[in-house]
Amino acid sequence: MSQLRNFELFNDLEKETVDGILSHIHTRSFPKKTQIVTEGDDSHSLYFLLDGRVKVYLDDDNGKEIIVNIHEAGEFFGELGLIKSIPRTASVLTLEDSRLGIMPESDFRRCLANYPSFAINLIENLSTRLIEATETIRKLGLMDVYRRIAVTFLNLSEEIDGVRVINEKLTQQNIASRVGASREMVARILKDLRAGGYISQEDNKIILHKSLPHSW
Repeated sequence: MSQLRNFELFNDLEKETVDGILSHIHTRSFPKKTQIVTEGDDSHSLYFLLDGRVKVYLDDDNGKEIIVNIHEAGEFFGELGLIKSIPRTASVLTLEDSRLGIMPESDFRRCLANYPSFAINLIENLSTRLIEATETIRKLGLMDVYRRIAVTFLNLSEEIDGVRVINEKLTQQNIASRVGASREMVARILKDLRAGGYISQEDNKIILHKSLPHSW
């Protein structure tokens, strides 16, 4: 439970408040490729990701998967359905063995009522997420497929020894689902980027060797 104290949601809260909130959370482990949440199901819990990674995704009318987000350890999800008392708006699947802290809906509402500082932190966190999501939608909505891929690569990469590296294993279908494009289109763009010496793929990593071109 000590990991939970490091979650941003508990920043600046008094120890007694955090202790009270944590008493309502139990932990559970899930193997890779476990469906944690299914779109349309009733909302019963708030989830804190202690270890592992999960993807948040939608399925369109044609069965095509659209990845909305990837959550890593230290992040939480599932709050919107609880706040609005609505069914789940997206599905969540573990990408690797994961351990989660789970707070039932009744306890979540009790904590909001009993700990106003916790409620304020939640509102601030949701506001930040909304601003970030709006900016992402604005950028991607005005871009062609290539620019969406370029922005996604930049957002996912981190600088290591002067080179930007994406440590997350990404298949062509993963990328297509993130940017809302066909796998075939993604494959053509990646092929050209490799041929131009812009990227390479090694040991399930994507390495960005130089700044990606403005257009394709």
